[in-house]
Amino acid sequence: MKWSLLKRSYVWIYFSMFFLLWTIRELWLVHYLNLLDPSVCAVVATLIKLLVWVIPVILLIKLIENKNTIRYLRLDQNVRKGITWACWVSFILAVYFIIYYVLILNNGIQLDLGLNGWLNTIILVGFIEEVVFRGFLLRKLMDQFRFWTANSITSILFVSIHFPIWFYNGLFGDIAIIGTIFNVFVISIILGLLYRNTNSLWSVIIIHSVYNLFLSIFT
Repeated sequence: MKWSLLKRSYVWIYFSMFFLLWTIRELWLVHYLNLLDPSVCAVVATLIKLLVWVIPVILLIKLIENKNTIRYLRLDQNVRKGITWACWVSFILAVYFIIYYVLILNNGIQLDLGLNGWLNTIILVGFIEEVVFRGFLLRKLMDQFRFWTANSITSILFVSIHFPIWFYNGLFGDIAIIGTIFNVFVISIILGLLYRNTNSLWSVIIIHSVYNLFLSIFT
């Protein structure tokens, strides 16, 4: 009975510890990372994010869920379907960003993002963040709640994990933060829907990285 209760509730303990560790990284450790050479900083930042985000999820799936990690995260299921959906959604995103930011706002394209930008904001962000939020948290919450409730809770948690970096960058002093919070929440809701409809983590991994790519180079 106690073990069954633990399996149902440990996700909240996990997220609390995860949020605390990531807050320390974003508000305190960042000062030391910024002292490093940019290339070294990018690599160290990647290793830290893997350590804080991905490794605990793998351990929890193996030790508490007692499941195959790849199978549990749906990294081996409906791969072709996931990639197909990702390609179509990426195409729609490309059209939107080009029309709105290039043709309407007349923005240029910024490709000089540095190693850290390319590595941690674009290339790996989809995999690392989707393993945690759609692959693990949404999956766990769907064991306890209906999909829309689980997806909404996951999206609130997804928004909250951005709070430390937003605070560090002083965004909470600007009324525009309300729009930012809303946008991130809606994006998370959409990613949850895509994850459910494709039953593959690859769809949201690719779309997440592509969205960050367009956001970085066009805005």
